[in-house]
Amino acid sequence: MSLKIDRRVIALLSESPMSMRELAEKIGLNEKQIYRVLTSLHKSKRIIHARDEDGVRRYKTA
Repeated sequence: MSLKIDRRVIALLSESPMSMRELAEKIGLNEKQIYRVLTSLHKSKRIIHARDEDGVRRYKTA
């Protein structure tokens, strides 16, 4: 994925934790594309994730 999308995801997650679906809607990509971005950012330890009280996985900046 492009560096521009990575930066956009980081910017959104620095504002508030979001689910993969929320990120996909905000950025205008499908969930599969966002999944790849999130996986890359998670592996590089730039983001973390946790499940909220509803069981939804939310991502936020590390």
